[in-house]
Amino acid sequence: MSITNRVLTTVITVVAGAATLTPASAAANPCQSEWVKFKNFFDQNGAKIARGICQLVNKSDAVAAKKCVDDFDAAKQKIDAKLAEYNAKADDSQWKIGPRGLGEATWATGTLLGERTFAGAPVLSDNWRLELQRTGGKATKPMRGTVCFLDADGNLALPAATFAIDAGRPNYDNTFTGVAGLSPVILLEKPLGLNGHQYQIRGTRGVEPTVVREARQVDTTAAKAAKMRGQ
Repeated sequence: MSITNRVLTTVITVVAGAATLTPASAAANPCQSEWVKFKNFFDQNGAKIARGICQLVNKSDAVAAKKCVDDFDAAKQKIDAKLAEYNAKADDSQWKIGPRGLGEATWATGTLLGERTFAGAPVLSDNWRLELQRTGGKATKPMRGTVCFLDADGNLALPAATFAIDAGRPNYDNTFTGVAGLSPVILLEKPLGLNGHQYQIRGTRGVEPTVVREARQVDTTAAKAAKMRGQ
């Protein structure tokens, strides 16, 4: 029985998020312009670290299983190092421009006055949880946003989704599935003005992808068999 899974790819992308999620068209890519705009930022922060990890693993192919595990562990080491940098810079100034790095399981805080983009690392799990809480502010117009998951070329890999959040709907919490190797891209916006939305946001990945865990089992079984043959 073969194990297939999405190619684990990498991009460092954009994010900031919130409330009631509704699917948008799969064909449209509202995050593409942001990806192009900040492409240099993505490249400098590890874009395309590990294209093609565990694209296809067969339970009888111990060599492919070992390569899957080794490649995944090497990519994870680089991505975790970048996440550590993001986690160390979790606070945000309302006057800063440009993309923000979204850390791992760490709240980033800020005030939305117009637009905000966050850069999230590639998801090294099958699911990824996004939480956003409106913590205050005088803005009366809703905070609106778009959630995308991009591949290593900045293409929309899953249908985009839109959301809105305001004082009456201050919390957003959603877990996305089937996102291994993709980069979460979340764009926030409100009508430009001095009254803003104060917020905190974080993204949290799950356990490592099923294809990697199964490859580890194949690799472990093959190693034990090789050891027994050597005895």
